[in-house]
This record gives sequence, structure tokens and C-alpha cells, in this order.
Amino acid sequence: MFAPEHRGRGTRDGVRRPGSSSRAAVHALRTGGLTLALAGSLAAAALAAQGDTPVVATEKAGGAPAGAPDLTRVSLQRSSDGRLRAGISLAAALQPKDLVAKSGPPGSVCLRVYTSTKPGVLPPDYLVCVTADAKGKTLRGTVMAEQVNALPKKVGTAAISRTSERNLVIRFSQSVVGKPSVIQFAAEATSAGCTRLSCVDTLPDAPETSKLTLRLEAPPER
Repeated sequence: MFAPEHRGRGTRDGVRRPGSSSRAAVHALRTGGLTLALAGSLAAAALAAQGDTPVVATEKAGGAPAGAPDLTRVSLQRSSDGRLRAGISLAAALQPKDLVAKSGPPGSVCLRVYTSTKPGVLPPDYLVCVTADAKGKTLRGTVMAEQVNALPKKVGTAAISRTSERNLVIRFSQSVVGKPSVIQFAAEATSAGCTRLSCVDTLPDAPETSKLTLRLEAPPER
């Protein structure tokens, strides 16, 4: 007697019909493609969301050195127009005239921006500062790049607005600070006319910083 002929799946009368395995392969490709597309969409959404949520540091009032402006809150995020938005709050009202010095350097409220240097080891790469005009009437924003063995160099401007007499909102472009992927930052407030370290308050306390991730670096190619 002869052994019965084996008929596998996708066969008829022992003969494999064309298209059965290819249809399965196409289905697998389609399913896999949809999965990859969904994963890609989720990854793109995650990348787009980087930096949109504010990173915030706070401190109770009264933590500043004697004579220094008292910082209580600093935040940084990417705003809807693509610019960076920093919010800085103080324990007491700040008027433009408070930043004008009768002698010595002017007072300022700044954001220390670290894009490549290490906080606590080297000065920040950029300072985004709020100062007053000579008459103490209006506030102005300036972006400065630190230089080796030289004074900081102005590289751009920042838009200043206020939500109250204790708050400052500073907006500046990403490109003016080199369009980094990650920013480490801290706020700094300096009394007018004073050159002592005791006249400066920082938030977080130096050399600590907060970190804002704007975009994820692409993984290295294999």
C-alpha cells in the first residue's frame, strides 16, 4: 500500500496554488508597515513636544543674600512661536529705576544659559539680561555671549513683558543662542551699583541649574 500523500496548507490536490503565501506576506508587510507608521507618528509627536512644557525652579522668599534682589521662581520653555520663553519672579516689586546705579555697574535680572559649558566650572555660554535705560523709565532685553578674557559680546535682543511688578517674561530666539538641543539654565539678579558676590541671588542656587530638553538627538547609525 502506498502512504497517503501529504497535503499542506495552501495546496489543492497536493498542488500548491500561487498566491497563498504571497497574500500572507503582503498582509504581514501591511501590518508591519502600519505598526511602523504608528510608531513613527508617536515618536514625531514626542519630539515635537520636547521643550513645550515649562521647566520650573522655585524658592521661598527670603533666601537671597542681604542686599540682593530676592528670586522666587524661574521657568523656561519653548513658546508656540518657536522662541524661548523665560519667566522670572521676585519676592518684591521691581521698577526700572531700581536697576539704575548712581555709580558702579547697573542692576540686572538675567538668565544664565549653558549650551556646552559645564555649570560651576566655566561661565555660562550666554546671558539673557534685563536692564533699564539710563533714565530708569523702560526695560530692555539683551542677549550676550561670553568670551574668553573679554567682556560679554552682544549677539541679539530679547523681548520683555510683565504680568505684574514682581514678574518678568523674557522671549528670545533659539538661533541667537545657537539653537541647542539641551539648555541648562539659572536665573541671576544683581543689585545696582554693587560688585560683591553678596549682591547677587541665583535660582537654583549656584552652581545648580535646571535643564530644558528642546529636541532629542538622533541615535547613531549602525
